[in-house]
Order: sequence, then C-alpha cells, then structure tokens
Amino acid sequence: MKKLKAFTLVELMIVIAIVGIIAVIAAPNMRTMISNSKNNSVSNQLLIDIMYTRNVAITNRSNAQMIPNDATTGTGTLAAGGGVNWAAGWTIIDTANPLDILRDQSSFGPDPQIRSVEAGFVLDSTRPIEFNGEGFSVNRGTLEVAVLGCAGDSARRLQINQVGQVIGTDINCPAGFANQ
Repeated sequence: MKKLKAFTLVELMIVIAIVGIIAVIAAPNMRTMISNSKNNSVSNQLLIDIMYTRNVAITNRSNAQMIPNDATTGTGTLAAGGGVNWAAGWTIIDTANPLDILRDQSSFGPDPQIRSVEAGFVLDSTRPIEFNGEGFSVNRGTLEVAVLGCAGDSARRLQINQVGQVIGTDINCPAGFANQ
C-alpha cells in the first residue's frame, strides 16, 4: 500500500491560527499605511494640478485659475475643519475662456482634508489659486493636506508664494486624525 504525504487537520488548524494572529496584529498598521499612501496620492494630485494651472497661464499668456468645488469661503484648520475643503475637488480654467473647463478634479471622498490655512491669504472660491501670464501667483496662500487615519509626519503643507513656486513640506498629522 502506497503512503500518501499530506497535512493533518491539527497541522492545518495551527497554521490557520498563526495566520489569524498575524492578521490581527497587522490590521491596524495596514489602515495607517493605506491612509498615508492616500495622503501622498492626494497631495501629489493637488501639486500636479497647481503646476498645470501655472503652465496653462504661461502657455496662453493669460490668467488661469484653479477653483474649488466647495463654495464655502474662509480659512480653517485640518483638525477643526471650517473654511473650504479643497478635497471636494476643483476646476481649472483659463480666464480668457472661463466657460472652457481645462481640467475637472472630482471629490476625493470623505477622508481627505485639504484646507486653506494661512490667515490673510485664504484660497477659496472667491480667491482661487490663480497665476498670471508670466507664471506669478495672483493669490498666494497655503494648503494643508491630511487623510483620516494618517500617522506621523505624513500630512503635507503646500505653500504657493508670490513668484508662483509651490513649496511642499511634510508636517505631523493633526490631532484626531490618527484614530479615525
């Protein structure tokens, strides 16, 4: 009689138990890793579209605007909210042809927060991100990006200065974002 090589039921149950324990330990870290990855994705898309708006202005030698879809005005903070949430999406237009939408970014969902945070330099629907035909910023300001569940210095600050540069800085995730 030929002997078959196989796993016993006990061995299989032990392996399943070990995999289950590892999954329970790793699950919270996976949430943070996914949130941090989404934060990078959202902030990169924001940066790409800001630079696209500037390039449109320079190429067409006329002002170009990036207008938030959220009609709320004013400044806020990531932790407390308030003001416009740019994560609701935005529209990019050339002011010479305002009805011609060049790019339309839809909402990123409920988890990301992109807030205009610099007092006196609010970026909202009444004062959008705008560049003139030379690439200089018409409206300077600072946006902060964070996703619920992020941890460490995974949040991002994007500052648009008056010469049209966008300076990105990693910042700590706001209080209350990590345990969402």
